[in-house]
Formats: sequence, C-alpha cells, structure tokens
Amino acid sequence: MAPRLKLKARAKTKAAKPTAAELVEHELARLLARLSKPGADRWEQDTARVRHLLSLDADAVMRRLASKQDEAVGLFSRLRTREGMVDLCRSGFTTITFSELVRLDPAEQQAVQAFHHVLHELRWYVSYTEDMPSTVKSTVTLFVARLEDLHRALNAAIGPPGAKGHRVIDL
Repeated sequence: MAPRLKLKARAKTKAAKPTAAELVEHELARLLARLSKPGADRWEQDTARVRHLLSLDADAVMRRLASKQDEAVGLFSRLRTREGMVDLCRSGFTTITFSELVRLDPAEQQAVQAFHHVLHELRWYVSYTEDMPSTVKSTVTLFVARLEDLHRALNAAIGPPGAKGHRVIDL
C-alpha cells in the first residue's frame, strides 16, 4: 500500500505544474476578479475622463496656436502687448491635481508632462521676452513645431479627443 501512495503523491506534483492554457485562464480570472470589485468600473471611467480632458485641452491649445500664432505675433509687433501670445498658451492643465494624474500610466504621465513642460516654456518666453518681433516669430514657430511633435506623442499615449479617453491601439 505504501508504494501506491507514493505514485499518487508523484501524480499530484506533476499535476501541480500548470499548462499555458491554465496560466492564461488563471490570469483572466484574476483580472476579472479585480475588475468586478466595487469601484473598479468607476475607476476606469474616471481615468478615461481624465485622459479625455487632457486630450481635449492639448488639442484646443494646438488649434489656437495654429490659427492665431501669426496674429498674436503681429499684435506684439505693432502694440508691444503680450496678452495675445500668452492667451494662446492658456491650458487647463494647471488646475489638474496629482490625485487625477495618478490614474494615468507612467508612460501617459510622461507624455502629458513633456507636452505641458514645453507649453510652459513657450508661455514663459512670450511673457518675458525682449526679442525683436522677427526673432519672436521664429522662436514661437520653433516652439510650435516641438509642441506638434509632443502633441502627436501625447495622442499616441492617451488617445486623441475622438477616443473619449479610451486607449487606441493601431494594428
């Protein structure tokens, strides 16, 4: 009887090693359990809303810069007023909190931070520059080109405004 027990024990140890299908099934079960916890859907919905608002904000900034950049530089040249250029750099990002940003993945956080860092540099430049109008125009154009690249990276990370905060996967 003792040898028979050893066979059963060996069979149990061999069965303890899961197959690939069992591992996938186990991971899916864990994910489903996590998502079915109270508040998980709410967390995902709120995260999607944060992504959507950040995407809308960045898109609005880029549209303003594209459509009114020359006009704002012209006003600076004629009237020596900076308000038009500073207003182009207006963003709602300054009011977002860490508790909202923590919802984003680190790669998403980096993309958001990179875009808004350059936008802040542009805002600082147009607020305090003593450059001549032609230099201001070329410097602002360089900033806008950098922002366009970062805006594309931001949309790739958090999704464009049309995705409404949901991740977009290019196939």
